[in-house]
Amino acid sequence: MNMAGLAPEVRGLQTDENEARILRVKVIAGMGLAKKDILGASDPYTKVSLYDPVNGELTSVQTKTIKKTLDPKWNDEFFFRVSKQSA
Repeated sequence: MNMAGLAPEVRGLQTDENEARILRVKVIAGMGLAKKDILGASDPYTKVSLYDPVNGELTSVQTKTIKKTLDPKWNDEFFFRVSKQSA
């Protein structure tokens, strides 16, 4: 959501693109992630990227980092504006 909490931020293509669609991605949780530090825990996060086959990465977003867990829960939603052909 944006700073005012009224509407979600939509990333990706510009709003003037013809026949654009909205793609909703929900990152729920990770389960049984690999241990990445000496003490046996991790500080996981996820990164979601939107790619264009011609131009490469259009945009990316990252969840918050959750400290010292191998089973993080995010429940984050991200919205991307995509072309009709890629939807």
